[in-house]
Amino acid sequence: MAQKGPRKGLKRSKAPKLWRIARKEKKWTVNPVCGPHNKEAISLGFIIRDYLGYAHNIREVKQILNERKVLINGTVRTDYRFPVGIMDVVEIPSTQQYFRILPNKKEQLTLHPIPAEEAQIRPLKILGKQLVEPGTYQFQFHDGTTMHVSGTESGKRKEKESASKSVQGSSVSQSQIQAQARYTPLSTVLYNFTSHTIVNYFPFEKNTYAMITGGRNVSKAGKITSIKNDMVEIEAEEKVRTLKENVFVIGVEESIISLPGD
Repeated sequence: MAQKGPRKGLKRSKAPKLWRIARKEKKWTVNPVCGPHNKEAISLGFIIRDYLGYAHNIREVKQILNERKVLINGTVRTDYRFPVGIMDVVEIPSTQQYFRILPNKKEQLTLHPIPAEEAQIRPLKILGKQLVEPGTYQFQFHDGTTMHVSGTESGKRKEKESASKSVQGSSVSQSQIQAQARYTPLSTVLYNFTSHTIVNYFPFEKNTYAMITGGRNVSKAGKITSIKNDMVEIEAEEKVRTLKENVFVIGVEESIISLPGD
């Protein structure tokens, strides 16, 4: 009989290169389910067992998650195959530990410890923008989720499965339209997932602070000095060039989030 649906198993030798795992010790690893980040993510069970060392096997991972001891972006997650990717915040309240998922120099996803005051914010890179109703835009982010923004720069986050927000009133002022129009693809919004609001906005332009999330110069961060066609020049320890799709804006004068080596 033919295979129906996605395969549940994943061999370690076939796992994405961004996973920091020992590929020859065992045959199988945990395959993330469909969800945020798609293939650019690692499973939550893998973080608990292999990255943090809180469990020896998947059975112990399930017990920890069933006790609701782990939060991803402020939400309790109990599925050990839930996908976790770049800029996600992993919170463990019982040990008061907070981590952000960031790439390292080998283009592998790592856990970077962050302070408690930073654990409520998360940068979201805008990949697409559509006008769904007069005065209301829908944004598509780097992790595959969406959000509706109406009127001003603040708005509530909308996951794919959530219902669309209705617009109050039929008329939209010119100032509201201008406020929404400044959100452009490849720019970044700083989202507070506790208050469910956008608290800041970082445009994709010269002299803003950005991090490289892919390619040969992955994990390097600095100011954008030049944007020409599809190439971006960033002044980190030295000037480097990369594609636009590999650039993640994370501040204006400096990074709004803590980075490895700070």
